Amino acid sequence: MKKITVPTRRQHFELVPSQTALLVIDMQIDFCDPAGFCSRNLNADVSAMQAIIPPLQQVIQWARSQKIWTIYTRESHKPDLSDLSPCKRLRYINAGYPVGNIGNRGRFLVQGEAGTEIIPELAPQAEDWQLDKPAQSAFVGTPLEQRLHERQITHLLVTGVTTECCVLGTYRQASDLGFYALLLEDCCAAFEQADHEAAISVVLAENGAIGWVATSKQCRESLP
Repeated sequence: MKKITVPTRRQHFELVPSQTALLVIDMQIDFCDPAGFCSRNLNADVSAMQAIIPPLQQVIQWARSQKIWTIYTRESHKPDLSDLSPCKRLRYINAGYPVGNIGNRGRFLVQGEAGTEIIPELAPQAEDWQLDKPAQSAFVGTPLEQRLHERQITHLLVTGVTTECCVLGTYRQASDLGFYALLLEDCCAAFEQADHEAAISVVLAENGAIGWVATSKQCRESLP
C-alpha cells in the first residue's frame, strides 16, 4: 500500500490514499450562497464560504484523480421534521435558525428543498456519496461509520462549514471512533473568522493531542 506523509501544523500525518475518504461537510446553498437562507433571511456574511470554493474545487478534483472517495454531507431533516430533536429545535430557534421556515430556496434544512442541495460550484458526481444528516456530527443518525468500515476507510480529510459547528463536531467524533482525521483549514469556513480560528486552535491544542491540521496544498503536493 502506498503511504504518503503530509506536513501539518503540529506533527506529520500519514495516510494511505486507498484507505482515505474526503468529507465535504454541508456546502449547501442555504449556508454558502449569497441567495441562500443564511444570507438572505439572517443577513449572515457568507464571503468566507465563497472564499473556500476554489481550494475545495482543487482538493475535490485531486481526490478524484487519486481515487479517494468523496462524501458530501447535507444538514437536513425529513419534511415532517420527525428527526428534529426538541433540543436542536430549541437551540436553532434561539440562534435564529428556525428549521423548516420558508426561504427563497424553500424550507430551511428540509430534505428535497433547493436550498439544502450542494452549491453548483461543487456539484457531486455519480460516484460520490451525498449523505443527509440530522445532527451536527455526520456520524449521528447516519450510516457513515458503517459505510466507511465496509470500504476499509481508516483516514479522513475533513472540509466544509461551519468550522466550529458541524466540521468540528464531525472531526471530534471521527477521532473518537478511531479514524485518522486531517482538517484542511483553507477548505473550512465560519460566518465569523474568530470562530473559525478558535476551532482550528481547538484541534491544534495540547500539542496536537486532539488532531492534525494542514492546508489543502500541503496535502495535494504530498501526493501529486
